[in-house]
Amino acid sequence: MELCVNTVIRYVGDQRLERILWIDAEQKACFVIDIQGREFPKSRWLEEIQYGIEQGLIVMEESDPWACFVDPQMMSAKEKEKWDKDWQIVQAIASKDFEPQIFVSAERSKLIRQAAERFGLSEKQIGRILKRYWSRGKTKLAVLPDFANRGGRGKERKQTARKRGRPKKFDSIYGEMNVSEEVKKIFRIALDKYYYKANRPSLRWAYEQMLKEYCSEVRKLDNGVELPVMESGTAIPSFSQFRYWFRKWRDLKKEISLRESAKKFHQRYRPVLGSTQQDVFGPGSVYQIDATVADVYLVSSFDRTKIIGRPVLYLVMDGYSRMIAGLYVGLEGPSWQGAMMALKHACESKVEWCRQFGIEIREEDWPCVYLPESILADRGELLSDKALSIIEHLQIAVKNTSPYRPDWKAVVEKHFDLIQTHVKPFLPGAIQEDFQERGAKDYRLNATLTIPEFTQILIKCVLYYNNRHYLTGYQRDAEQIAQDVQPIPIQLWNFGIQHRSGRLRRVSEDVLRFNLLPTAEATVTPGGIRFQGMYYSCPTALKEKWFVHARTHGTRKLVVSFDPRNVSQIFLRLGRTSYDVCNLLESQARYRNLSLEDVNYLLAWEKYNQATSQDLELRERITLAAEIEAIVVEARKKTHAESIPMSKSQKLRDIRENRRQEKERNRKQESFSLVRSSASERVVQRNEEEQDERSYFGLLKQKQEDAFCGDR
Repeated sequence: MELCVNTVIRYVGDQRLERILWIDAEQKACFVIDIQGREFPKSRWLEEIQYGIEQGLIVMEESDPWACFVDPQMMSAKEKEKWDKDWQIVQAIASKDFEPQIFVSAERSKLIRQAAERFGLSEKQIGRILKRYWSRGKTKLAVLPDFANRGGRGKERKQTARKRGRPKKFDSIYGEMNVSEEVKKIFRIALDKYYYKANRPSLRWAYEQMLKEYCSEVRKLDNGVELPVMESGTAIPSFSQFRYWFRKWRDLKKEISLRESAKKFHQRYRPVLGSTQQDVFGPGSVYQIDATVADVYLVSSFDRTKIIGRPVLYLVMDGYSRMIAGLYVGLEGPSWQGAMMALKHACESKVEWCRQFGIEIREEDWPCVYLPESILADRGELLSDKALSIIEHLQIAVKNTSPYRPDWKAVVEKHFDLIQTHVKPFLPGAIQEDFQERGAKDYRLNATLTIPEFTQILIKCVLYYNNRHYLTGYQRDAEQIAQDVQPIPIQLWNFGIQHRSGRLRRVSEDVLRFNLLPTAEATVTPGGIRFQGMYYSCPTALKEKWFVHARTHGTRKLVVSFDPRNVSQIFLRLGRTSYDVCNLLESQARYRNLSLEDVNYLLAWEKYNQATSQDLELRERITLAAEIEAIVVEARKKTHAESIPMSKSQKLRDIRENRRQEKERNRKQESFSLVRSSASERVVQRNEEEQDERSYFGLLKQKQEDAFCGDR
């Protein structure tokens, strides 16, 4: 690096900085000025400077300590006026036309004297302008006035006996005081003790507590109560002084962390200097998963008059492409079962699943059928021992965010708001902002959609988002820009698959099923394999006669895997490499192709109806018992009125004859004729029946009298 005009050199010993102002044509001598001093330029031999550089005694500085960048539009009119005037003085006596004469003391004095007379300034003022021009780089910016340094902003004033600052407008009973180092210490202690607290007291309250503790005297009243008292004339710091130093020392991180919480600071107020894109390499690097309760009330698929509440929505999103890889809608709260179903959906083909909801798609419309490299969750469902299965058997790294830090998986968190904001205006039963306010409409009464219908709407939204939504905040890299890859999830996904592959993997359906599907106990009974109130059968059970064994030796338990989205089948693991599919029995056809939530609701509804019917039945049974008792009482009265004294053998001896006679009478009463008789014939027949009846009762009465008299 060669020596030239404006080069700044530093002397290693005393750290003095000098600027080269002029070099002669023969490259032998030069003039320099100490840019940190107040002296005029001095002459130096270039050979001495070069020798010092070779010996390491002098160093050439690469940066100029006086370099500045100023926007003239931000300068005041007075500052511009002073700047232009000083520049005119420099142009009049220190331009290149006056070099090197201006550096010589005798010639410089003459030029300064002429400039002082011309511009109406003193020679000292002209000298200061020249020194500033030379030491700061010999440009127009070098003579820029230091108006920005006026007032000593940010600098503390020296301690004096006189009260600093503006005097009070109104007199006070208390004296004024300067804020000394000791008072500052009290301020700091008071702020830590009374202001930085979780109950968030006001700054005024902290100031008053400080005065009570440090500026008052404790006096005991006659009743023994001690009160802090500040005497008139006592010098105390004002609230303005206290507030001034509070603002000067203010640390927002400390204030929010101590008065609210450190979590809240990191969640809402921390600097956002990074991006989720910096942690991902390509599709499948990180899948973000989360759940939320949807803002809509649903009705039952079996009875639309029954409101079943708000569903739980799970989403799985790719951190690289923002692609929605999977979703799950159910009634169970955020749980391991829901998370696993969402992950399974993210790793399987969507064509057949969408067809169940009447939506036909192609594989390329929703091509997410891969296992991710890692999963990012929020210390909920995946923070358990159950996650070991997907870590060990599927080789998926599970990451969890810190507590109360949803911003660490902002991709999926924000999309909940986007998708619900988009569909909420169309959904009957959706919750609005005034929900549960006094006088507000109860939106639950408008519930109309079932779980399958709500899922169908979500599928439509996902297909639109994945294939059409433009990501306004997505920052494309140079390669994506070069290939004109638009920030649309499907385009980013396809680009990543082609150029950033290596993170995605595929496994068989059986591996997914037995590592992601939830498991539960089923019972082998004589009526089938009972699971969640439903009955199944499988070829293995029939071949090995499980149901016969259950009837002769009792039931037994076994573990099955099931898909909560469709209970038509459950899966029984027989060994390490084999399993059997259990299908619903024909008698259980009403459960076919239903979700587990629908089945549970149906069974619960039936149990409710059964319990209600049992209550009504109990009431009717009590009424029936009372009616029977009334009939029995009446019969006893009649029997007792007609009874005659008889021995047991007499009562039992003629049972057969009595039965025969009773049967004959019943036959006559129960018989019917197809021939229509005349009225006279019916009268004659009725008279004959009455005569027979009288003769019968007469004979019976005669036998009773004979028995009573002992004549057998």
